Amino acid sequence: MTRLFDQIEVLGRIALDDAPATPGSEEALQAAATAIRFIETSGQTYDFEDYVQSLEAYAPPLAIGRFATREEAEAGMKARRRPPAAAFVLIADAYYSAMYVPSTGKTHLVSLPIILEHYLAEMANDGPKPSGLSFDSKAEAEAWLHQQPTPPQQVVILIAGAPYLAAYHHRIDYRVLYPLPPPTPPSQEA
Repeated sequence: MTRLFDQIEVLGRIALDDAPATPGSEEALQAAATAIRFIETSGQTYDFEDYVQSLEAYAPPLAIGRFATREEAEAGMKARRRPPAAAFVLIADAYYSAMYVPSTGKTHLVSLPIILEHYLAEMANDGPKPSGLSFDSKAEAEAWLHQQPTPPQQVVILIAGAPYLAAYHHRIDYRVLYPLPPPTPPSQEA
């Protein structure tokens, strides 16, 4: 990945040389440059690069934490020194949006099953091909997954003949097996 500071220079050249004609594009370029400066000066360059690499690798959608129950999630969000304005968390293995509302001082958790559904559908349709790894039971597959020193961010395995995605949420060091839906049949449109 190109260093973030180099990207600011590219944005500057675009703004000066190409003189964007779309209304608001100059402000948008300035906002992008400011965001890049913020990432770099706040010490989040490696986190950002990790994020971009995870997007390129089709890793599971980024989550900032995992909790067994909603009550644990609420307590965990309340205990944060600085709650996130908005972020994903996992409760059990389901995605939730954690949204902090300054006027109430509370973080609200909203279930977002569509996040995982879309991700798994994408993995079933366009994700990695089956790895050839096959297990007789989920317990056997989980044992294999937890023995990996550096697990793949996602790999398709078979458990009792059914396809599963063995996924690794690298930011929270969480390994999970997701059953994959059947692939979507190709469109019949000509």
